[in-house]
Amino acid sequence: MNRSRVAFQPSLSLLATLALLAAPAGVFAQAKPPLPPLPYLAIDSYPPSAREAISRVHHDATTRPSDAGAVRALAEKLQAWEQWEGAHQAYARCQALAPRSLECHYLDALVLWRLARYGEAAVRFQQALIASPDYLPARVGLAEALLESGALEESQRLFEGLIAEPRAEPAAELGLGRLDAARGQHDRAIPHFRRAIELFPEFAAAYYALAMSYRALGRTEDAQRALAQHSQFGSRWPALDDPVRNAVAALRDDGAASLRRGVLLAEAGDVTGAIAAHEAALARDPSLVQAHINLISLYGRAGQFPKAEEHYRAAIALGADLSEAHYDYGVLLGLQEQWDLAADAYRKALALNPAHVQARNNLGQVLERQRQFAAAAEEYRQAVESQPTFRLARFNLGRMLLALGRDEEAIVELSRLSQPEDAETARYVFALSAAHVRAGHRDEGIKWAMEARRLALQYGQKELAAIIERDLAKLK
Repeated sequence: MNRSRVAFQPSLSLLATLALLAAPAGVFAQAKPPLPPLPYLAIDSYPPSAREAISRVHHDATTRPSDAGAVRALAEKLQAWEQWEGAHQAYARCQALAPRSLECHYLDALVLWRLARYGEAAVRFQQALIASPDYLPARVGLAEALLESGALEESQRLFEGLIAEPRAEPAAELGLGRLDAARGQHDRAIPHFRRAIELFPEFAAAYYALAMSYRALGRTEDAQRALAQHSQFGSRWPALDDPVRNAVAALRDDGAASLRRGVLLAEAGDVTGAIAAHEAALARDPSLVQAHINLISLYGRAGQFPKAEEHYRAAIALGADLSEAHYDYGVLLGLQEQWDLAADAYRKALALNPAHVQARNNLGQVLERQRQFAAAAEEYRQAVESQPTFRLARFNLGRMLLALGRDEEAIVELSRLSQPEDAETARYVFALSAAHVRAGHRDEGIKWAMEARRLALQYGQKELAAIIERDLAKLK
């Protein structure tokens, strides 16, 4: 009886087990593979700051090549200075010397990720979790590496498990959405992306993924709005507490590294720490103009206005990206209610960069305070023309049109703010309701007021919902 035969493909783990069973006694010592070599480093070609930082640990590792601690120190220093291939080679030796080390496996996974070698990174994340099964950043990293390497089913299983971890939930929702999108199920992906954004409203990657799914479904305007949010938030990500990674980042103390740490601390809300890191960056490299510019807003947030002005003057003296310096200075002056000077600063920013929509919107707000409603409306209109997805500017334009008695024009602008639904939409829709009532469209006003109340309750805005309820009672 003929039967079709299917070739059996053994897994790597099974092959390894069979090899062990088949090998005669005494072979293992002879067959033990040699240790991976230390990386060759042309240290003399490095910039002086990197050369000084790496040379000592390189010397220690080459004189004690079997010392796992010395080899790991070299790998970590190379990683801190973004010498990815050298760091990977050193971590490979570290893993052979200390196979149960969380750090050697996990940090190598991060290096391999930067090299876009996602399958290899997944293996290293798995080994890290053998050493420390509860290390949450490694669990998230493994799920993401499996997704990138095409192991979708296993990645989904891991992301679903991470939903129960509050700190990892935003990343898990993004991952589940990306998995649905990868399968072409964009209608299922969108709720995951929206949930990720709800959990972390500045989640830039989630906005981008959401935009791509909207685009795939032909929802062009929604896609444009999501892309605008992605541009606004840059690379912000709901970072997990990751002491292993942080320890490596702290090994580098040059100006550029201190500046990067300062930016991350600012995004995490640690204003005091961000100021310290930026000042440390300038102490090491006084030419870092961006550090001066960032310190304008950081000292402003801390209420230290003289220090903020000092860094504004320093940024102007160095002369780079002056539009951003003028804009931040305008915000600083606004915090001190120095409206005329703030308006001058915004105008300087716009003279250098007419497409700076935040400066134009803020100038409109200053003019509005000065009751120059027509001039304010014009600034808001130009901001919307430069960036049609800038919802706040469009909302402000709608309000100014109402103040000018141009109710029908206000309705046109405000009606464009009913989507997408987020924590800001309730007040936009409430303004649309008021515009309809002002224009004599009572039924439309009631309809949009009820929608605004629904949105306010959905997003926990009880005070706003109560105000809308009172207005509805008057209309009915």
